[in-house]
Amino acid sequence: MTDSNTLLFYDISSPLQPRSYAPNPSKSRLALSFKGVPFKSKFIEIIDIPKVRQSLHCSATRKFADGSDYYTLPMLHTPNDGIVGDSFDIANYLEDTYPDSGGRLFPSSSTQTGLDYESPQKDQTILIPITTNEGSKNQAYAKFNWHVDVTFTAHVGLVAYYMPFNPDTAEATKEHFLKRAGMQSWEQFLLQGEVREQMMASFKESLTSLAQLFRVHEDGPYLEGKDANYADLIVGGWLNMYFECMPVEEWKDFRTWHGGVFARLHDALQKNYYKCQ
Repeated sequence: MTDSNTLLFYDISSPLQPRSYAPNPSKSRLALSFKGVPFKSKFIEIIDIPKVRQSLHCSATRKFADGSDYYTLPMLHTPNDGIVGDSFDIANYLEDTYPDSGGRLFPSSSTQTGLDYESPQKDQTILIPITTNEGSKNQAYAKFNWHVDVTFTAHVGLVAYYMPFNPDTAEATKEHFLKRAGMQSWEQFLLQGEVREQMMASFKESLTSLAQLFRVHEDGPYLEGKDANYADLIVGGWLNMYFECMPVEEWKDFRTWHGGVFARLHDALQKNYYKCQ
């Protein structure tokens, strides 16, 4: 820690640094900035995440279908030397520890707009482990987080091939993902032609009901109008990944979907709350 009052935020290393690209670190980076608390970033190579978490005695919060641990980021090293190892838990920690700093992630005055969202893919088998956060505080937001994760994860094939890896560790990182996915070649992650067109169409259709929730309050761009809360940051974390990893022309097209509600949300969050420290 650089000083006793500074939080240390563990994020995934990439050529984009100090920008996040993975969705859960992006959610937490937005939350840290939203709360206006000082923090510093420490960037970790994907292949080093398991040993770093283990060295900090931070257990995995997710598991693969076979029961093995899924070690991932973010993590937050707190001033009292505690470790918080999940994006939703980080949001709860920030709200509890800094209630009067910045905005309210879980405002008591919330209209709960959009928190009853259900993913069209909610009954689909998702191979990538997704945290339910059952038993956590602010369960309505935890449920929303799960459903949003399901919708975007079901279409992550659109961006997986384009994830930005550091040149020195790119091959080892790709081998890591290939082993996890049971694939033989990185080119298998590249969706092209009709298969890609079908997934893009599915993605657009699947986002319809979520987009409608961002139109409930016409003054937008957030679910409750002019004031953001953690639900907006959840969606914003995923939008940041697609912004960073989706081919440019597809991202331009994505910004036009559903009357541009996600483009407005992304732009507002990036302008108001995205900080690289």
